[in-house]
Amino acid sequence: MKTLNRFLCAILMIVALSACSSGLQIDKESNGKTISIPSGQSLEIKLQGNITTGYEWQVISVDETILKPAGEPKYSSESTLAGAGGEFLFKFEAKNPGETNLKLGYLRPWEENTEPIETFEIIVMVK
Repeated sequence: MKTLNRFLCAILMIVALSACSSGLQIDKESNGKTISIPSGQSLEIKLQGNITTGYEWQVISVDETILKPAGEPKYSSESTLAGAGGEFLFKFEAKNPGETNLKLGYLRPWEENTEPIETFEIIVMVK
């Protein structure tokens, strides 16, 4: 019985900790929407792309006093095949109450004065 109680306590702790540390996770389906999050919460955005083409997702605009990038975006691919696509992961921290327009662009960074071939744009309301 003691072992079962310990096991159940461990499971409850894991669930509680994961609920506390998780933030809001969104993808391309949220493009054009308004997102509301509490101050102190994290926001993760996952977008599909293919870095082997030279294109990458980049932050075009955001008010960093309201929504601050948490490090550089990460790129990962589950395939080892040359030319396979993957996923870009952006993490932000909601710093202060307010509203900001967050715009990401899919572009080649070395091509100056060129519009992104795709954009992702949301309004983030931090409460």
